[in-house]
Amino acid sequence: MSLFDQKAQTKFFLFCIGMVLLCIVPALAGLEGPVVDALSYYNQAVDAAGQGSYEEAMNLIDKSLQIQPDFYLAQITKASLLSQKGEYSEAEDLLKQAEQSHPNNAFVLAAHASLYIETGRYKEALTAADAALEKDPTLVEAWVLKGTAHGGLAQYEEEIHASERALQIEPAHPQALSNLKFATESLTIHQNKTGQDGAEKTPLSIPVVLAGALFASVFRKKM
Repeated sequence: MSLFDQKAQTKFFLFCIGMVLLCIVPALAGLEGPVVDALSYYNQAVDAAGQGSYEEAMNLIDKSLQIQPDFYLAQITKASLLSQKGEYSEAEDLLKQAEQSHPNNAFVLAAHASLYIETGRYKEALTAADAALEKDPTLVEAWVLKGTAHGGLAQYEEEIHASERALQIEPAHPQALSNLKFATESLTIHQNKTGQDGAEKTPLSIPVVLAGALFASVFRKKM
């Protein structure tokens, strides 16, 4: 998998996590007034982004946030749209706002981890993924992101462990399977280049780092 694949995957994680969280919206169906309007704009934004109309999606998300400024689903999705434009600082600021309003929200923390991975900040990504898992140990995406961060740091045994934990929760998760395959192969290569005394003979090149993207396997290329 190429670096292009990694970037394509991570660019869409924040948006995809918003799509997954749509499953909680029906629980709010009995509400009326501004909250419903905010949800309506949010749903329209997700549809527009899914069709590739990112400018329209941004306008709709802004309308949603004007009504409900602390609507974390909209904040996560807007952060995704900003990151796709390369506006990483703005995306990070928005996620920090979301975290202030929702300090115990595992999805917001996972979104932080995804953004850090996209910008190559693997240690910070690992911290954010661990924080998400403290809030919700069953969040498979956080385990995938944790594994990806370990892979970015060439910590392949830890990436294998995190991938296996993700697969315990969701056995067919495509990115967890892909991460596990990558980490296993990379660990074998590393061991083959290491002498019996454990000293690495030559530097291990890391040509790719897998992305921990939710539903992002469509952007993968054949290895």
